[in-house]
Amino acid sequence: MKLTNFNLDYAYLFSIKPIVLFLLVLFFTGCGPIYYVPNTQNVPIMKDKGQMNLFLGFNGSEFTDGFELQGAYGLTDKWALQLNADWIKSSETFSEGSGNLLEIGGGYYKKISKSFVFETYGFIGFGGLKYQDNSTDNLDVTAKLYRVGLQPSFSYSGKYFSSSLSSRLSSLHYTNVNGSLLYDVDYLKSNDSHWLLEPALTLQGGFEDVKLQLQIQLCYNLTNPMFSQDYTLVSLGLKVNIDPKKK
Repeated sequence: MKLTNFNLDYAYLFSIKPIVLFLLVLFFTGCGPIYYVPNTQNVPIMKDKGQMNLFLGFNGSEFTDGFELQGAYGLTDKWALQLNADWIKSSETFSEGSGNLLEIGGGYYKKISKSFVFETYGFIGFGGLKYQDNSTDNLDVTAKLYRVGLQPSFSYSGKYFSSSLSSRLSSLHYTNVNGSLLYDVDYLKSNDSHWLLEPALTLQGGFEDVKLQLQIQLCYNLTNPMFSQDYTLVSLGLKVNIDPKKK
């Protein structure tokens, strides 16, 4: 079959279509509000009743920087509670964006062996966001949000090193959307509910009760893959474990 110039041109355009779409995504997400940034997943690796974990750390995504506090407590030899707080700010210079999330959860844990632990937590979180565009007469958009979901995990726990694989499935909802950035207000009102899948890898190393924690997390929007959000999060901080049975 003879290839004409038209055929060649069409094939060329078809081959670069994914690249064009990728560049368009980068352009539009880089020039407007980021409406969602995942917080660090709290994987306490709970083993005993009365055990308490505390985490203090920082997180970073493509467009934001954040600060986090997390805690977990073993109510019984099977059930535990956790409390998490996250504050983020935009790292961009042309805008001022901020958000916060306060989250409470409870769940089940089981020691599979001396070194392996399974956990699953249900949670609910409440927060809000604010974005101000300094290049357009300080026009802004604000919203409240809440998120509910489930987070199972499987962990290896050693004396000086621990690792965890976890995945959070959650339903995210926006309410009270207001502001003078009318396009963004309309956009968020028409995209006010989302299902999210967020797998994560957590690594801890250091002393027996105080470890440096690194977590790498991905975020997949199952409802709208093109939603304006961050799709990765990296966090680093200190994890302190207080286990009364070790004393």
